[in-house]
Amino acid sequence: MGHDGIHPLHGWGRLSANPILWHMERLNNKNGLFQVLPQVIKGGRNGVVYQIRSYDLATMTLIKSRTGWIIIDPLTYAETFAEGWRIFQEKVDACATVCAVVITHSHVDHYKGLDGVVSPENILRNVSQSDFEKNGYALPQGKVLVIAPNGFYKEAIFENLYLGTCMSRRAVYMYGSGLPRDIKGHIGSGLGKTVSGGSGSLRKPSFEVVQPKDADSVPLHIDGLTMRLQDVPGTEAPAEFHVYIEEYKLLCPGENVTHTMHNLLTSRGAKVRDPKAFGRAIDRTMQLFCNVECIIGTHHWPTWGHDECFRLMEKQRDMYYYFNDQVIRLLNKGMNMEEIAETFTLPDSLNYEFYNRGYYGTVNHNVKAVVQRYIGWWDGNPANYFKYPDKEVARRFVADMGGAKVVLHKAIEYFNKADYRWTVELTRQVVFDDPRNMQARYLQADALEQLAYSFESGTWRNIFLSAAFELRNRPMGLLPHTYKEFIAQATATLKTLTPEYIFEYLAILVKGAEAGNTNQLLYVRFDDTARIYELHLVNGVLHHKEIKTGAGKAVISFADVKAFADDFRWRMTALHPDNSPVKPTDDRESLDPLYRLFDTFDSMWNIVEPLAPTP
Repeated sequence: MGHDGIHPLHGWGRLSANPILWHMERLNNKNGLFQVLPQVIKGGRNGVVYQIRSYDLATMTLIKSRTGWIIIDPLTYAETFAEGWRIFQEKVDACATVCAVVITHSHVDHYKGLDGVVSPENILRNVSQSDFEKNGYALPQGKVLVIAPNGFYKEAIFENLYLGTCMSRRAVYMYGSGLPRDIKGHIGSGLGKTVSGGSGSLRKPSFEVVQPKDADSVPLHIDGLTMRLQDVPGTEAPAEFHVYIEEYKLLCPGENVTHTMHNLLTSRGAKVRDPKAFGRAIDRTMQLFCNVECIIGTHHWPTWGHDECFRLMEKQRDMYYYFNDQVIRLLNKGMNMEEIAETFTLPDSLNYEFYNRGYYGTVNHNVKAVVQRYIGWWDGNPANYFKYPDKEVARRFVADMGGAKVVLHKAIEYFNKADYRWTVELTRQVVFDDPRNMQARYLQADALEQLAYSFESGTWRNIFLSAAFELRNRPMGLLPHTYKEFIAQATATLKTLTPEYIFEYLAILVKGAEAGNTNQLLYVRFDDTARIYELHLVNGVLHHKEIKTGAGKAVISFADVKAFADDFRWRMTALHPDNSPVKPTDDRESLDPLYRLFDTFDSMWNIVEPLAPTP
């Protein structure tokens, strides 16, 4: 089945794309339902492992168990999970049911689509890891076991709620969300096509798998299959595990083994990753699961055959080790981040492997990530320690060079010499000095496009083309503050959280400078759990703690967290300055002074020019 949102990549488009990336994205274009492993039964061949590929950024795997199907990674959005499941039922098993879902790690493209097939009330509760460590636990009919790695829920909240607005804006560039789908625009991301669109939620799993310190993996018996789960925290995601299914000699190494060099620091922004942990995790997997015959990634396509699986793991293991060891060596020789990134290369034995190429992560980017991990952002030169912000640098630069016309004249000279990187640097100064200078905007866009067409990395291409697109087309600084969109998104997320995480999130919304002299105590009760929390705003910080009793206190009650979230949406909208005529009047109005100090975030803040004034 084809996907209407994917450009076919025929014809002469490769003239506007790196030929290696072009080839990779033609492979990523192969989308639909795929059989991974067959099983011979009574002379016929019935599939036991299938995948849905390129319906979303990630790949979803379906594995036959005794009574149903086990899903590995239910994609980013409910709509894509539901559509993939519909196609599977149509083509393979009309009576198929989901009995378990395995979430490999804490990134949204691997868990947020769960609601598409599994309703929240059908997630199996009141079970523990120990129930499945012994064989014979029968899954209740109609209930779905959902498991995830240790720390999953906490890390998913930290990354996708606390910094969701910031990361989402950067992800627009990284995945080319605003670009046209054509030969001069978005053709893919290297790791897959792109994130889909739709609705999704974070749900607490039935339990998180905790690996004892003296164990090398955790065996779980799930609906007739034996899974061995290897905890690999701090690799591609802060919370992640590898999954090995003994009956099929099938390995899912999370996102630590793929058909591309991965990012050691994602361009959308996240915690920097540990290349040594990458390598160690893969190395330990090779020792633990030495009988593997098939690797199914959470992106791309499978690898079949014992020798091919081991070759893939060996080469990717050593690639990450090489980054770690050699960048450290060069740092100790006095080279700084840019100097290492400009000269660093992988040895031919690693570089010439198809799956080690930089379709997603890149050598240049990963070198900088290793430097950041070990010694931070500063290169040791005091000239780079206390610099002016970009706008101030631009104002001085343009004035000292003799004005925008002089700078642009030089920029055109460099463009004509195909020095597009320096063209971008010069025009960037003019744009930050005067965002209305259309000559500078268009020339910078031209240079960014030429660079983008040369990149082997899909994400680098997307980033540079997105910047060019906004320089040409976006009315910078004129977009309305989209507070209603932010409030709606925040409300949907709050409904899925525990009270503790809700209050931690609200603390991030406090406008500290305005709240600095405020001292306010509030008490909030959730009737469904009878739990009461004290909220204390002081010194610009919102503290929270659970208390035993609300006796003698003015307690504000909510039926549950959903009711609290709905009140948050109504109150935040009513109290926003744009809605000044509206004043909430209810028995919870004691919340109003606190909510007036909450900020809202614009999801489309400027990147390639100065920030617009904050309303």
